[in-house]
Amino acid sequence: MRGAVAALLVLVAVDAGATGRLDAYIAELESADRGAWQQPEKVIATLHLRRGMVIADIGAGTGYFTRPLAKAVAPAGTVYAVDVAADILGYLQEQSEKEGLHNIVTIVSREDDPMLPKYTIDLAFFCDVTHHLANRVNFYRAMAPGMKPHGRMAIIDYAPNAPRHPHPPEEHVPRSRVVSEAEEAGFKFVKDFQFLPNQYFLVFERQ
Repeated sequence: MRGAVAALLVLVAVDAGATGRLDAYIAELESADRGAWQQPEKVIATLHLRRGMVIADIGAGTGYFTRPLAKAVAPAGTVYAVDVAADILGYLQEQSEKEGLHNIVTIVSREDDPMLPKYTIDLAFFCDVTHHLANRVNFYRAMAPGMKPHGRMAIIDYAPNAPRHPHPPEEHVPRSRVVSEAEEAGFKFVKDFQFLPNQYFLVFERQ
């Protein structure tokens, strides 16, 4: 009996630790000061989205971009919130319901495949995600069948030596490598927006 109680206490402690880490992650992604440097309104305006478009927010996390993207394409458009972590998508769903957003579909993906429905996506959106991908070229290739012809891919990530860099320097991916890897995977480089103080913002088109 004592062993069972001890095991239960360990399980509770582990669950509490996981909950604490999730709460800290949510607080980081949803921090009040993020808007000042991330500029989500300007990012979305720059993409010239239309109502009815279908977007995949890859590595959606808490939905910091998913929710405003959903508003931009509502009511007929859809945003697929894609992430490998089911728990963070649970938070995203709760927040979306609170905001009355009913055009968000969550996908618990694999690390090497976003598992998008075929031929549906107008825009694949990545923010602070690509440096986490073990093989970006293969990931883009796995994603491509889910995109419409000439669908776009937008990539925002931290530049090496950026003023704000929350990740270890060795994890940062140079802009030139992002472009070359996307082109290797069959995407054409279209535009480089330079208004974000810490990150590059690149747009590609599926060929």
